[in-house]
Order: sequence, then structure tokens, then C-alpha cells
Amino acid sequence: MSRGLFAYVTIVTGAAVTLAAAVVVFYPVVLPDSKAWSGVVALTLLTLAGEAFGVRAGKAIFSISLIPTVSMVPLFGPAVAVVTTLVSRLFAHALILRTKFIKWLFNVGQFTLAIGLGSVVFVVLGGNHDYSEFELGELLLPLGGLIVTYFAVNVSLVSGAIALDTGKRFVDTFRGLAPVAFANDLASSSFALFLVFAFVKLSVSGLLIVLLPLFFLQHSYGLHRRLQKQNREILEFTIRTIEAKDPYTSGHSARVASLSRQLAEALSLSAQEVEDVETAALLHDIGKIDFAYSELIGSAGPLSEADREIIRSHPERGALLLTSLSNLSNSVLAGVRHHHEHFDGNGYPSGLTGEDIPLAARIIMVVDTVDAMLSNRPYRSALSVEEVAGELRRFSGRQFDPNVVKGFLQTGMLERAARRSEMDRTPLPLAGVRHGAEVAARHT
Repeated sequence: MSRGLFAYVTIVTGAAVTLAAAVVVFYPVVLPDSKAWSGVVALTLLTLAGEAFGVRAGKAIFSISLIPTVSMVPLFGPAVAVVTTLVSRLFAHALILRTKFIKWLFNVGQFTLAIGLGSVVFVVLGGNHDYSEFELGELLLPLGGLIVTYFAVNVSLVSGAIALDTGKRFVDTFRGLAPVAFANDLASSSFALFLVFAFVKLSVSGLLIVLLPLFFLQHSYGLHRRLQKQNREILEFTIRTIEAKDPYTSGHSARVASLSRQLAEALSLSAQEVEDVETAALLHDIGKIDFAYSELIGSAGPLSEADREIIRSHPERGALLLTSLSNLSNSVLAGVRHHHEHFDGNGYPSGLTGEDIPLAARIIMVVDTVDAMLSNRPYRSALSVEEVAGELRRFSGRQFDPNVVKGFLQTGMLERAARRSEMDRTPLPLAGVRHGAEVAARHT
């Protein structure tokens, strides 16, 4: 971990503890009856359970824990919300999930800061935390301010940590996280409203009526994610089996998928778009599963026109195969089908031009070609970083989307790709011949 990231986590944690202490002092805990005490205990346990059994989806975690946390503010006040947030997150991450020390420290800090500042905004906007008195109309504006504040603080702090850890720009990271986080926080605020009124009318049983179905939803989503993971592992195994036929392409699809994901994130695509790009990149050559392709790919001699036509059929064959075997999104299928389209319209299979080519396909075109140029092949040896950069610039606007090339070259991904390719590289038995610009098309 970098010193900058460690300092950042330390500052966030210190600010969270300071804010929690200030909130307790300025907004003392007042729990008037046993109903209130039982509500605090129930919501704390529900928050803990939601956090402990959250479902990981990429870098994000799907959890309903925000719903009981938010509902505590109008029910029992800022101090209760902040203290229970700190305790439940600390217990969940440190003792149940056993998250790495620096990670759980940051998670506890950023959650506490977000709900603490949101609680202050709630009170400033006139929010009343006497659960026996408020009405719906009086609650909407303060609760909206709480959610907006929580969203802004949470996403900003997480974006800052990711930016320091990965070297990405804060703005790009924020844009990638914001859409999913906003949707989650908006949904949470809606359910929190139901939870508040369920508790007012039905006490603890009302909390269970609202939250138990959400726990089942979270569990179902977890099962869905595990099924997706198993399907992906099967697809990855299939890809490795295909590439094992030719040592020169071994690991190619995994490298293309990883780099395509990084490039999609750098281009500020949404979380779902990033996932679709990565999946399409992993599967872009699955059409080569036919044995006829492996003989042509491993050939050291020139290809006949008939051979080239066979090679050029693999994108459509791959998309057709995926259509019949899975329920992948249209974005993934389009990325596989069109990853050999050229920006100027001279590619295949459809001769699409410019932005008519799906963005996933334009990203894969650049990354796929880069990985091929950085790899040894029977007909040539690997190109240097400088040569690859020159080829990308030379064919920008012709074979490649200029914006994708610009994003790729400005983020240091070429250097990272070269280091990984060098580690995976299969040596040539004899010195290959460099084909210059032809490598951009010949790698297929």
C-alpha cells in the first residue's frame, strides 16, 4: 500500500471518530421506552446481518444494510445512527468477514462519516427524530437531504481511495461508481421510508415484515451471482482449451479481457458496460473452437484467400454460438460479432463505420491487436512498445477509434500490457519477420 493511501485512510478514520463523538455530544441519545430500545437492537442486528451477508458484484457489494441504517436517523436520532453504524460495521468487517485491517478500517470510517454528515443535514433541514410525532410530508425533504449527502460522501471517499490505490483519476473513478451507487441509495431511501412507518405502526414485527423479503432478495441475488460465476468459469475453461491448441495464443483472451476492462473503466463506462466489455473480450475468439481454425492460426506461411475467408468467419460464428448456448446480453454478442470492424468501414463482417460499431467492439479491436503485436507469432517476433504505439497512431481513424487509442495510450496501459505479455510470451524457435503495419490484420 502506498503512503498516500495509508495517510488517506488514517484521515478518514480520524474524521469519522471525531464526527461520531461530536454527534453524540450535540444530539444526545434519547430512547424513551422499551419499544425504542427493542427497535435499536433489532435494526442494529439487521444492519449487521445485511453487511455480513452482502453479495459481491465486481468491486461493489450488494447489501441491504443501508436501509436499517438510514431508518435509524428519523426514528432514534443522529447519535444512535452513527454509533450503531460504527459498531455494526466494525463487528461485521473485523470479526465476521475478517476483512484486511486497512480495508475494514476504511469501510468503517467512510460509512460512519457518510451517515454522520447525512444525519446532520437531516436535522438542519428540519427532520424530527421523535418517532411518535412525525408525518410523511415532514419527513420527505430531510430524508432526501440525508440520502443525497450520504451518496455524495460515500462515493467521493471510495473514489478517492480507488484513485490513490490504482493511479486512476478521481473524476473517472467517481463517474464509474456514481450511477450504481445512486440507484442503490435511492432504492434504500424508499425502503427506509416504509421501514420507519412499519416500526411506528407495528413495532419490531413491522421491521421484519419489510426487511425479511429484502433479505430473501439479497440471498437470491447472491445465488444468481454464484451461478454467473460458475458459467463464467466454464467459459474461461473453454477459451483456455481453444487456445491450448496453439502455444502462441495461450492466455491471449484472458489478457485481452483484463486490459479491455481497464480501458473501459478509463473511458468512464458504467459498471454494467464495463462488465459487458470484459465478457465480450474474454469470448471474442470463441468462434475459433472449430479445429479448422487452429491449423490456420498456427501456420507460419502466407494464407490463401480461401484461408482468410475461413478466418474472417470466426466473429459471426462465435456470436451465433453464444446466442445458442447462453443468455448473454446483446451488448456482449455485438462486441463479439463486430470486434474486427474497422473505424473506416474496411473491416468485417458487416463493414460498419465509426460509432456505428459497438463501443465494446472498438475497445476489443484496439486491445486485441495490441496483445497480438506484443506476442511472438510463427510468422514474426513481438514488437516493442514504441513500435506498437507507432502502429496505433498510424492506424488511428482507419482501423481504430481515435478516442479509444487516445485513452489507451494516455493511461499507461500499453506499458502494463507489454510487461504482462512478456511474462506470458512463448519464445520463437527461430527469429521471426516483422511485418510492420500488417501485424494489425495478420494476427487473426
